Amino acid sequence: MVSVMPRQDLIGKSMLALAAIGVCPLVAWVAFGHGTLVTYAVIGLLGLIIGVYIGLRHPLWLFWGTAAVIGGLPFGYFPGVHIPLYLLFAAGAVLAAIIHPSQRTRLSTLEIAILTLLVVSAISVVGTGVTLPAVLLYAKWGIATAFAIALLRLSRENLARFGRIFVYAASVNAFVGILMATVDQQQRLLKPLQIFGYGVGAELRQQTALYVYSNEGGTIGKTLRLGGTWVLPNSAGLALATALIICLVLFTGWRRAVMSTVIVVALLLTLSRSMIFSVAVGLLLVLLFHSMRARDRQIAIGLIGVGAAAALLTPMIRDRILSTFADEDTGREARADSIAEFPHRMSGHWLFGLGWDRPEFRSGQLAQSLNYVSNAPLLTIYRGGIITGLAFVAVLVIGCVVAYRALRSPSLPHAVYGGVFVGIAVVSANLQQSVVDMPQMTLTFSILLAFLVYVDQTRHGPRSGVSPSHELAAPGGELTKLR
Repeated sequence: MVSVMPRQDLIGKSMLALAAIGVCPLVAWVAFGHGTLVTYAVIGLLGLIIGVYIGLRHPLWLFWGTAAVIGGLPFGYFPGVHIPLYLLFAAGAVLAAIIHPSQRTRLSTLEIAILTLLVVSAISVVGTGVTLPAVLLYAKWGIATAFAIALLRLSRENLARFGRIFVYAASVNAFVGILMATVDQQQRLLKPLQIFGYGVGAELRQQTALYVYSNEGGTIGKTLRLGGTWVLPNSAGLALATALIICLVLFTGWRRAVMSTVIVVALLLTLSRSMIFSVAVGLLLVLLFHSMRARDRQIAIGLIGVGAAAALLTPMIRDRILSTFADEDTGREARADSIAEFPHRMSGHWLFGLGWDRPEFRSGQLAQSLNYVSNAPLLTIYRGGIITGLAFVAVLVIGCVVAYRALRSPSLPHAVYGGVFVGIAVVSANLQQSVVDMPQMTLTFSILLAFLVYVDQTRHGPRSGVSPSHELAAPGGELTKLR
């Protein structure tokens, strides 16, 4: 009997192959800053063969790889070439989600808002002038943003598996970060990761401007802030908070207890005030809006009180938190100055923004010297204009509405997820901008959004519009079962 390939699978295979053939040489040409043409050709050919095979036959591997990389090696590079690991896996996962068929028939309101943000952002790129750096920056940001929609094409079973891999990787990263912040302040534990582009101590500062442990911004007094492989403490804070609430939703028993404890300790050691306050606001919202028995509420208040007391009894954490209210807080003053200058900088550029091809988006040192606004919605306006900024705010507002439903749900872990999401959207998004100008953190935020939808859908049981058997049917008879 002659086996006939379905037309949709044939089109999908052709599209994936053509996309890989067209994109791989361009990525190699742009990303490689050295080497011979032969080297480029060999690496590009190998990447093409491996990428097409995995994308066609094992698309879920791309999702699992993304979860492991963004949780464990978010700023790692592919050995031997200057291509970010997260970008390889995330781009492949998004492409696989587009190519492979899915039984999902409709998008959630939050996904529609994300798509709108992608479209108006693309318009802003055109409106401010299409250049290669602008297109590349939009592509990286767009892949990280679209990853939320790609994740939600998975079944609940495999979406949960993705979350568990991410939490496992982030927990290991958190534990290593705790060691580096306490007993290994020279970061010798990073030596095995040098193959992925991580440096160690002074070597880290000398070899690359991407990873800087600043004596001013990386320490408070004599205490090194936890960064782990996220490097930057505030970035670590966002990733750890995301891993914490996903852990509470997906795990039970001793695994939940152990990993959540490690993550909480690591989160406190980041000394990231914006994220610590975000989690605190989230827990307060849980106490205010979640329905629980009086006895459970008393236990929760007691546990929160003990945790807060333990944190405040730790000198470096206490000093960091109390410095927020001090008159000489330089961080607060810098934020106030940047917001005061914001209208002047935007004068004449409100519609499409100042553009994506800006040197401050390519150099962290220049961004710090310019002191551009450290606020996610305002930075979105700065880069893409008022319409793009409103689209981003719409994503946050819709997310908060969904999070409120989680707060009112009977599940305490779901309520904590909803509360912490509101805290991040209201507090952290207004105090730092990494979810906008750092693709790795944009990808982390996309994971946060995807699991917010996951939590919301739990209230209704199996999601509507999805076949109970499978999604993303791979050619050749192999089904990626995503229940």
